[in-house]
Amino acid sequence: MLPKRVLITGGSGLLGSNLTLTLSDRFEVVATHNQHPFYFGTTKTIEMDITKGNEAYEIIKELEPNVLIHCAGETRVDYCEDHPEEAFQLNVKGTENLVRAVSHFKAKFVYISTDSVFDGLQGMYTEEGFPNPLNVYGKTKLAGEHVVRKLAKDHLIARTNIFGWNPGPKPSLAEWVLRCLEKGQIVPGFSDIYFSPILTTDLAEILAEMIISDLGGLYHIASSERCSKFDFARMISRVFEKNDALVERAFSEGAGLKAPRPKDASLNVRKVTEALGKPMPGVMEGILRFRRQLEDGYVTKLFSGSTYKEPMV
Repeated sequence: MLPKRVLITGGSGLLGSNLTLTLSDRFEVVATHNQHPFYFGTTKTIEMDITKGNEAYEIIKELEPNVLIHCAGETRVDYCEDHPEEAFQLNVKGTENLVRAVSHFKAKFVYISTDSVFDGLQGMYTEEGFPNPLNVYGKTKLAGEHVVRKLAKDHLIARTNIFGWNPGPKPSLAEWVLRCLEKGQIVPGFSDIYFSPILTTDLAEILAEMIISDLGGLYHIASSERCSKFDFARMISRVFEKNDALVERAFSEGAGLKAPRPKDASLNVRKVTEALGKPMPGVMEGILRFRRQLEDGYVTKLFSGSTYKEPMV
């Protein structure tokens, strides 16, 4: 039996908004927001503060979702480093509130985690790799994983690293690169930091398949290959036919970042590839789709649902 109702927390953010738009074609989707309201056609959106346990419980009790996909939280890495208590309240306590609320009902809990749970000394991490986060953000997300494993009987934990179009106030790395190129500004691309980024809508499609197949446990969901942030920025430049010379090789050391970053947090995706019987998309595949979304009206539709207004590239 396919799940009838999917509740998405953080529906106005980068992943949540794209999940809401993508999954609404196949499920009954209800999405929550906190600071930035948004509206997608007939999709129901509601305000919810995940740090308030009673509020979360009452909303979940009323909606009775079959699946809850938890995207809400504090994702600004340097902000988390400066505000550890706030990061804990959102990423750990907020997750616990939701898990405890869902535990009263028969619903799958899907937790969106991050590659930042690793220290980056190895790269291409499997699900069996030893987590050792370097920054507050990674530590709170790993603590959230522990909460989900302990309290949610039916759960799916997805570690990932995403890019895409964000109708909210925080542009994704790909959007930031593109906006700089559009303005003729230099883009410093870190050649010493590697990752395996996946387009938000590709992740959404994969999560939908996993939910339909009732997969559970821990999975790494990312692109099928690793690349440096310098190479990623160069690919953005080439796909959008911008000036390659604006993308300059840079190094994370001495860049003024408040929080330490893992040098190679790329993820091995063999487990999810075998579970679904199909390969994960490559980085360039995702970037090409990223451009098509701007050309085929997807971005206009996505941004039209947001009350936060920021000029598109």
